[in-house]
Amino acid sequence: MSWQSRSRLITAVLVASLMILCSAGQVDALGVTPGRSTIDFEPGKTIKKTFTITNNEHKRFNAYIYVEDSIGKYITFDTPVIAFDEDDSSKQFTYTINLPERLVPPGDHWGKIIIMELPPDVDSGILETSITSMSDKTVGLIEYAGDSAEATQIVATVAVIHQVRIKVPYPGKYMQLDMSVQEAVPGEPVRFFVKMFNLGKEDIADARASIDILGPTNEVIATIESGPVSVKSMQKGELLAVWNTDTNPGLYHASATVRYDGEVGKTSKNFYVGNMLVDMIDITVKDFSLGDVAKFDMLVESKWNQPIDNVYAHMVINDQNDNKVADFKTASLDMEPFEKAHVYAYWDTEGVLEGDYIANLALHYGDRVNEREIRTKVGINSIRMDFSPTAGAVISEEGTLEQYPVIMLIALLIAINLGWFVYFRKRRS
Repeated sequence: MSWQSRSRLITAVLVASLMILCSAGQVDALGVTPGRSTIDFEPGKTIKKTFTITNNEHKRFNAYIYVEDSIGKYITFDTPVIAFDEDDSSKQFTYTINLPERLVPPGDHWGKIIIMELPPDVDSGILETSITSMSDKTVGLIEYAGDSAEATQIVATVAVIHQVRIKVPYPGKYMQLDMSVQEAVPGEPVRFFVKMFNLGKEDIADARASIDILGPTNEVIATIESGPVSVKSMQKGELLAVWNTDTNPGLYHASATVRYDGEVGKTSKNFYVGNMLVDMIDITVKDFSLGDVAKFDMLVESKWNQPIDNVYAHMVINDQNDNKVADFKTASLDMEPFEKAHVYAYWDTEGVLEGDYIANLALHYGDRVNEREIRTKVGINSIRMDFSPTAGAVISEEGTLEQYPVIMLIALLIAINLGWFVYFRKRRS
């Protein structure tokens, strides 16, 4: 490839990448759902999995599919190219995972199935591929054979990724812990949710948490206990403990000790009592049909006596296997003292199945986050969210001048990645 051709290629890739950045917040032409599949390791087992590729703009193109990362060698499929016509809104893709007899080390093993958009007249002759991720977008680079033996063509395109996670159990009993806190004002209860993931081969019969609350001088001002729960192998559970606050507003620290069948695990987190607080009061979804775009009407309330800037909600929806099926945000707003206000978010449910989901809601305001896990049931004509306190699509955003240094940095990273691509292609030739 001549220097002039390489220069034109670099320019084309940078222009395409900046166009992708500028389109952030818009619905992508190419999509995949679910974004992740999780598999519990069983020696020698053969598993078939399916995901859906969406053609959101109803255009004609070919989808090129390949695998990356360490477990890619265990993933096979019949064809690497799927043709889409204008009438095809989506197509299913099935792949096979042939698990080995042994997979080490214990823990999570990851793989990627990458789907790239090709021009409609290209369905074979792929020579090289490369991807570069930026924010919530992925830029793909494909080199394929041209009309003659010497000629090759290179196109920059958008790619999407379906992640494959294989969970290999640890010997015996092994607990992974995390904690979230539902903050409150003085005089109201603070709720602590200790999430437990049993990654061991053995079931856990009895797990319970003791949580020390530490004050600003690191002294223990309260200790609270959770009830016991059992957690089966490769399953998750949750412990709930409540602290009835009678203290001054401020920053506190929670240190949780989880005892399970003679073993001990720890996790901790900082949290606020009083001070600046914005809470989610209610979420409603009206006039919904499965497959359409759901509009979430979220009612938020400021419980602080000063204005609060940049309030927005971020929701991630996972299925029962902890696979992410949706990730969206509301627009931000500024709130007056003790104001109640509505914020809105949108979820494109095309390809989503009826059933139970977990919505992880994070309400951002200032430099703080108020987290909540909401059990969600998706039906044909409804989305119901369990919004009780003990309940264990993409929007567009305006660009600002602060984004431009990030864009230039991403453009530089793409250029470096492209340089390596051309270098190794030249060496191979």
